[in-house]
Amino acid sequence: MRDLVALSAMLVFVPLSFSNPLLAYLLWGWAGLIGLSSYLYGFMLSVPFAMMFAIITMATMIGKSDPDRQKFKLNPTTLIFVLFALHGLLCALMAYSALLVNWSTYGNLVKTVTFCVLMPLLLTTRLRIHALVAMIAVALTFHSVMDGLKFLISGGNHVARGVAQFGDNNHFALVLTMVIPLQFFLFRWSSHRLVRAGFLLAILLTVFAIVATGSRGGLVGLAAVTLWIIMKSQRRVLGAILVILVAVTVLQLAPERWTNRMDTIKSADQDASFMGRVAAWKVGSAIAMANPLFGGGFRSLQSPIVWDKFKFSPGFLGFVETPELTQRGVAAHSIWFEVVSDSGFLGLFWYIAVL
Repeated sequence: MRDLVALSAMLVFVPLSFSNPLLAYLLWGWAGLIGLSSYLYGFMLSVPFAMMFAIITMATMIGKSDPDRQKFKLNPTTLIFVLFALHGLLCALMAYSALLVNWSTYGNLVKTVTFCVLMPLLLTTRLRIHALVAMIAVALTFHSVMDGLKFLISGGNHVARGVAQFGDNNHFALVLTMVIPLQFFLFRWSSHRLVRAGFLLAILLTVFAIVATGSRGGLVGLAAVTLWIIMKSQRRVLGAILVILVAVTVLQLAPERWTNRMDTIKSADQDASFMGRVAAWKVGSAIAMANPLFGGGFRSLQSPIVWDKFKFSPGFLGFVETPELTQRGVAAHSIWFEVVSDSGFLGLFWYIAVL
């Protein structure tokens, strides 16, 4: 049934994408964020939705006229993106052997950079920018509404893992945290009351979905975003009251295991899970110090072979005492240490330049 629904949607979306480069571009982003393949089981499972709309976008940009489209200009931001991608190519070429996802991860980097480089060519008006924000919010809200409702129905026992393309529960919590400001923007600026009420409900369910991930980083990020919303709200007192009500609801629904896990934030230096991550950061920094220009290659920290090579190296965090991990190759759980171990200090420079 899901495959039939997806096929029916494509019978509408594909012809629509050929009509205008902007529509194809928005569908490209939507397909990448909604991750349809994670919800399909049959004949539509192998369809590369994002790649299909990406190809249509580039084809229509060449073959279709668009009076609002800008010509390509190599401005400083675009140049930094291009240099970041070219540096990533060198990192992939010079990577340690036996990195299973080295080239696939670099491929994802190139796809993302391409999407970003095309953005200023197509998003040239306020309406178009609003359409992009709405596309991102709708695509990601689909996931948060699903998990938020499951959290409510299960009385707080549902564990949200998200879709495979986002990574683990911590990545999923980060994705959902990042979409809340976009939901808040659409709540404030949508003209129809029903649409505004829908996005307000979406924010609430997104909060529940973040809690359902059990991610401590998600809780910290949620606290930061909540403070930002209160500061930006025209009715700060009302906003603070709503936040308190949501927090009380979460505490009432959340199971004891979630409360106990969040409580470990106060004693991070005594938490085995957190200190294990610090140990991984030491290994990641050691990889970067041994390969300062190009790092160890994409996801090198998760390679058992590379891990064994650097597991006793202190890196630049040698002053921190950490336990010896039994796993051979673990995730960094930090974008900064992942970037520096994958692509060296030069890669970290380009990454910061992009930001």
